[in-house]
Amino acid sequence: MRLEDKTYPVTGEIHLEVCRDKKIINQIDDHNLVVDAGRKRLAALAAGKVGSYTESYITHIGLGSGSTEESINDTKLENQQLFPLTSVEINGRDVQCNFFIANNEAVGLSIRELGLFCTDGTMFSHRVRQGVIEKYEDIELKGYWILHF
Repeated sequence: MRLEDKTYPVTGEIHLEVCRDKKIINQIDDHNLVVDAGRKRLAALAAGKVGSYTESYITHIGLGSGSTEESINDTKLENQQLFPLTSVEINGRDVQCNFFIANNEAVGLSIRELGLFCTDGTMFSHRVRQGVIEKYEDIELKGYWILHF
């Protein structure tokens, strides 16, 4: 009898609420692409490598204005701004990265793309949206990004 191991790709999903004056004006649910740099982090973790790879983990959400479709070779966002995650939770094979962007952060940015980033600035995953979120002083963003392993 031959054992067959089914490999499932690492995937993710983004849940985002756009709020004005503490009221939700838009909800966005979308998927993402885990880029090669993120997959290399996972490979190093599996191999038990010490050094910068294993000491660097996902800590930030990034916002950017780029509209070019995401690629496995992506390493940064256009007009990138990084913000610390508010918390990270593990549920079985899922990791949930929670975030909050206050009304006084990223003001003036036309947000078209989002990313998850490690402590050393390495991009882990990326999503380019079709629509634009215009970030004004009365807009807050909150939500979570789930990675499925």
